[in-house]
Amino acid sequence: MTTVRRSAGRKRDPRTEVAAREAVLDLVGEGATLTGLSLVAIAEHAGVSRNSLYRRWKTKDDLYLDVLDAINPPLPDFDRPSAREDLAAHLAVLIERTLDRRASSMLRALLAEAAAFPELHRRYFAEIVAPRREMMYRIIRRGIADGEIRSDVDIPFVNELLVGPILARMGSGSSEALDPRETSRRIVDLVYSGIGVP
Repeated sequence: MTTVRRSAGRKRDPRTEVAAREAVLDLVGEGATLTGLSLVAIAEHAGVSRNSLYRRWKTKDDLYLDVLDAINPPLPDFDRPSAREDLAAHLAVLIERTLDRRASSMLRALLAEAAAFPELHRRYFAEIVAPRREMMYRIIRRGIADGEIRSDVDIPFVNELLVGPILARMGSGSSEALDPRETSRRIVDLVYSGIGVP
């Protein structure tokens, strides 16, 4: 999977990075806006020096992108016996992220304040979302190649059908009752009723 690349520089203290990311998630989870937060406030909440944050991140965009990268766990290897099972496993990872209250708050904040952070919004979708979307496309293409999925399906549209219900739940803040494995399989089974080869 493609990961966010960072330029080389001064040796980083991983404890500072973790503390800063946790501070952003805490503060946004408590209702702070991305626009309203400052590196000074984040440093104070994290219990680290302002200089250590300024050395690590030149802008809030850079810090926020690191936070967004951190809340998206690595995808597992997709080598199950069928594309259907791989799609369900992929969706289960997405559901698990939506169950993280602070992660969901961070994503909702980004979408709500996209106009204030256009470059952050663009980079999030280009560097973090796009590789995950491409993984879904690859799994769907595998299903087509293996004769599981009809060859005439619109791959991007099928992807939207699969992830849409999860993103809708996250956006409304009503994902607490979701069980990752059960919900992902129900979504895949329902979509397969329309795209599967009889």
